[in-house]
Amino acid sequence: MGERDARLTALYQRLFGETLDGFAECPQCGEKLEYSIPAQDLDMAAPAQESDRLAWVDNGVSLRLRLPNSLDLLAASQCTTVAGARALLARRCVSSAEEGGRAVEIDSLPESAVDGIAERLREADPRAETLLNLTCAACRHRWQVVLDIERFLWVKVNALAKRLLREVHVLARAYGWREADILSMTAARRQVYVEMAGV
Repeated sequence: MGERDARLTALYQRLFGETLDGFAECPQCGEKLEYSIPAQDLDMAAPAQESDRLAWVDNGVSLRLRLPNSLDLLAASQCTTVAGARALLARRCVSSAEEGGRAVEIDSLPESAVDGIAERLREADPRAETLLNLTCAACRHRWQVVLDIERFLWVKVNALAKRLLREVHVLARAYGWREADILSMTAARRQVYVEMAGV
Protein backbone atom coordinates (compact mmCIF):
# COMPACT_ATOMS: atom_id res chain seq x y z
CA MET A 1 0.00 0.00 0.00
CA GLY A 2 2.85 2.36 0.81
CA GLU A 3 4.42 1.79 -2.60
CA ARG A 4 1.07 2.35 -4.30
CA ASP A 5 0.48 5.59 -2.39
CA ALA A 6 4.00 6.84 -3.15
CA ARG A 7 3.39 6.27 -6.86
CA LEU A 8 -0.02 7.95 -6.72
CA THR A 9 1.55 10.93 -4.95
CA ALA A 10 4.22 11.20 -7.64
CA LEU A 11 1.52 11.01 -10.33
CA TYR A 12 -0.49 13.72 -8.56
CA GLN A 13 2.58 15.97 -8.49
CA ARG A 14 3.27 15.47 -12.21
CA LEU A 15 -0.32 16.18 -13.21
CA PHE A 16 -1.49 18.78 -10.72
CA GLY A 17 1.49 20.34 -8.97
CA GLU A 18 3.09 20.25 -5.57
CA THR A 19 0.12 21.13 -3.34
CA LEU A 20 -2.72 18.91 -2.18
CA ASP A 21 -5.81 20.93 -1.26
CA GLY A 22 -8.27 19.23 1.08
CA PHE A 23 -11.38 19.77 3.16
CA ALA A 24 -12.34 18.50 6.60
CA GLU A 25 -15.04 19.01 9.22
CA CYS A 26 -14.08 19.60 12.83
CA PRO A 27 -15.40 16.68 14.94
CA GLN A 28 -15.76 19.05 17.91
CA CYS A 29 -17.76 21.98 16.53
CA GLY A 30 -18.59 21.02 12.93
CA GLU A 31 -16.64 23.91 11.38
CA LYS A 32 -15.70 23.23 7.75
CA LEU A 33 -11.98 23.63 7.12
CA GLU A 34 -9.77 23.91 4.06
CA TYR A 35 -6.13 22.87 4.21
CA SER A 36 -3.18 22.60 1.87
CA ILE A 37 -0.29 20.15 2.08
CA PRO A 38 2.97 20.53 0.18
CA ALA A 39 3.53 17.11 -1.43
CA GLN A 40 7.22 17.20 -0.54
CA ASP A 41 6.24 17.28 3.16
CA LEU A 42 4.70 13.82 2.88
CA ASP A 43 6.96 11.07 4.16
CA MET A 44 7.06 8.78 1.14
CA ALA A 45 10.73 7.84 1.36
CA ALA A 46 10.75 4.75 3.59
CA PRO A 47 10.05 1.63 1.52
CA ALA A 48 8.05 -1.33 2.70
CA GLN A 49 10.20 -4.07 4.18
CA GLU A 50 9.55 -7.70 3.38
CA SER A 51 11.53 -8.84 6.41
CA ASP A 52 11.47 -10.83 9.60
CA ARG A 53 8.88 -8.35 10.87
CA LEU A 54 6.43 -10.39 8.82
CA ALA A 55 7.26 -13.65 10.59
CA TRP A 56 6.96 -14.25 14.32
CA VAL A 57 5.61 -16.59 16.97
CA ASP A 58 2.48 -15.75 18.98
CA ASN A 59 1.62 -18.09 21.86
CA GLY A 60 3.37 -20.98 20.13
CA VAL A 61 1.81 -20.30 16.72
CA SER A 62 4.31 -19.47 13.94
CA LEU A 63 2.87 -16.84 11.64
CA ARG A 64 4.01 -15.58 8.26
CA LEU A 65 2.38 -12.50 6.74
CA ARG A 66 2.22 -10.62 3.49
CA LEU A 67 1.56 -6.90 3.15
CA PRO A 68 -2.03 -5.90 2.29
CA ASN A 69 -2.87 -4.62 -1.18
CA SER A 70 -5.72 -2.67 -2.77
CA LEU A 71 -7.85 -5.80 -3.19
CA ASP A 72 -7.59 -6.47 0.55
CA LEU A 73 -8.75 -2.93 1.33
CA LEU A 74 -11.63 -3.29 -1.12
CA ALA A 75 -12.74 -6.48 0.63
CA ALA A 76 -12.44 -4.82 4.04
CA SER A 77 -14.51 -1.85 2.87
CA GLN A 78 -17.49 -4.21 2.44
CA CYS A 79 -17.51 -5.02 6.16
CA THR A 80 -20.16 -3.34 8.30
CA THR A 81 -17.95 -2.81 11.37
CA VAL A 82 -14.38 -1.70 12.01
CA ALA A 83 -13.75 -4.86 14.03
CA GLY A 84 -14.99 -6.99 11.14
CA ALA A 85 -12.78 -5.17 8.64
CA ARG A 86 -9.78 -5.51 10.95
CA ALA A 87 -10.33 -9.25 11.38
CA LEU A 88 -10.82 -9.73 7.64
CA LEU A 89 -7.57 -7.91 6.83
CA ALA A 90 -5.73 -9.99 9.42
CA ARG A 91 -7.05 -13.23 7.92
CA ARG A 92 -6.23 -12.21 4.35
CA CYS A 93 -2.68 -11.15 5.23
CA VAL A 94 -1.69 -14.38 6.99
CA SER A 95 0.24 -16.53 4.51
CA SER A 96 0.63 -19.40 6.95
CA ALA A 97 -0.06 -20.28 10.59
CA GLU A 98 1.49 -23.37 12.15
CA GLU A 99 1.80 -24.85 15.61
CA GLY A 100 4.11 -27.80 16.16
CA GLY A 101 4.40 -28.34 12.42
CA ARG A 102 0.59 -28.50 11.95
CA ALA A 103 -1.48 -25.90 10.13
CA VAL A 104 -3.67 -23.68 12.34
CA GLU A 105 -7.02 -22.33 11.16
CA ILE A 106 -6.61 -18.59 10.71
CA ASP A 107 -10.14 -17.95 12.02
CA SER A 108 -9.14 -19.54 15.32
CA LEU A 109 -6.30 -17.09 16.03
CA PRO A 110 -6.75 -15.19 19.31
CA GLU A 111 -7.25 -11.43 19.47
CA SER A 112 -3.64 -11.00 20.61
CA ALA A 113 -2.49 -12.47 17.29
CA VAL A 114 -4.73 -10.05 15.37
CA ASP A 115 -3.20 -7.18 17.37
CA GLY A 116 0.28 -8.46 16.53
CA ILE A 117 -0.57 -8.78 12.85
CA ALA A 118 -1.77 -5.17 12.71
CA GLU A 119 1.34 -3.89 14.47
CA ARG A 120 3.77 -5.82 12.30
CA LEU A 121 2.07 -4.76 9.08
CA ARG A 122 2.26 -1.14 10.22
CA GLU A 123 5.95 -1.44 11.07
CA ALA A 124 6.78 -3.20 7.79
CA ASP A 125 5.05 -0.60 5.59
CA PRO A 126 5.17 2.80 7.34
CA ARG A 127 4.00 4.64 4.21
CA ALA A 128 0.72 2.71 4.12
CA GLU A 129 -0.91 5.19 6.51
CA THR A 130 -0.13 8.91 6.46
CA LEU A 131 -1.76 10.90 9.26
CA LEU A 132 -2.34 14.65 9.03
CA ASN A 133 -2.53 16.85 12.11
CA LEU A 134 -5.35 19.38 11.84
CA THR A 135 -6.38 22.27 14.10
CA CYS A 136 -9.82 23.86 13.92
CA ALA A 137 -9.62 27.61 13.33
CA ALA A 138 -12.89 28.14 15.20
CA CYS A 139 -12.55 26.10 18.41
CA ARG A 140 -8.81 25.15 18.30
CA HIS A 141 -9.64 21.44 18.57
CA ARG A 142 -6.82 19.22 17.31
CA TRP A 143 -7.27 15.86 15.61
CA GLN A 144 -5.79 13.60 12.96
CA VAL A 145 -7.13 12.46 9.62
CA VAL A 146 -5.78 9.78 7.30
CA LEU A 147 -4.46 11.14 4.01
CA ASP A 148 -6.25 9.30 1.19
CA ILE A 149 -4.06 10.14 -1.82
CA GLU A 150 -6.25 7.97 -4.05
CA ARG A 151 -9.23 10.21 -3.27
CA PHE A 152 -7.20 13.41 -3.78
CA LEU A 153 -6.07 12.19 -7.19
CA TRP A 154 -9.50 10.93 -8.24
CA VAL A 155 -11.20 14.23 -7.38
CA LYS A 156 -8.67 16.12 -9.50
CA VAL A 157 -8.89 13.69 -12.44
CA ASN A 158 -12.68 13.80 -12.31
CA ALA A 159 -12.69 17.63 -12.35
CA LEU A 160 -10.20 17.67 -15.24
CA ALA A 161 -12.29 15.21 -17.27
CA LYS A 162 -15.43 17.32 -16.77
CA ARG A 163 -13.58 20.48 -17.78
CA LEU A 164 -12.25 18.82 -20.94
CA LEU A 165 -15.71 17.56 -21.89
CA ARG A 166 -17.12 21.04 -21.42
CA GLU A 167 -14.38 22.58 -23.59
CA VAL A 168 -14.96 19.98 -26.32
CA HIS A 169 -18.70 20.69 -26.22
CA VAL A 170 -18.21 24.46 -26.44
CA LEU A 171 -15.64 24.36 -29.25
CA ALA A 172 -17.41 21.67 -31.29
CA ARG A 173 -20.63 23.64 -31.06
CA ALA A 174 -19.01 27.00 -31.83
CA TYR A 175 -16.64 25.93 -34.63
CA GLY A 176 -17.74 22.44 -35.70
CA TRP A 177 -14.33 20.95 -34.83
CA ARG A 178 -13.88 17.24 -34.16
CA GLU A 179 -13.25 16.02 -30.62
CA ALA A 180 -9.84 14.57 -31.54
CA ASP A 181 -8.71 17.91 -32.98
CA ILE A 182 -9.86 19.82 -29.91
CA LEU A 183 -8.14 17.43 -27.52
CA SER A 184 -4.89 17.60 -29.51
CA MET A 185 -4.60 21.32 -28.68
CA THR A 186 -2.71 22.52 -25.63
CA ALA A 187 -4.81 23.46 -22.62
CA ALA A 188 -3.85 27.12 -23.03
CA ARG A 189 -4.89 27.18 -26.67
CA ARG A 190 -8.22 25.49 -25.93
CA GLN A 191 -8.89 28.05 -23.20
CA VAL A 192 -8.26 30.95 -25.61
CA TYR A 193 -10.73 29.50 -28.11
CA VAL A 194 -13.30 28.93 -25.36
CA GLU A 195 -12.98 32.60 -24.35
CA MET A 196 -13.26 33.68 -27.98
CA ALA A 197 -16.42 31.60 -28.30
CA GLY A 198 -17.88 33.88 -25.63
CA VAL A 199 -18.32 31.27 -22.90
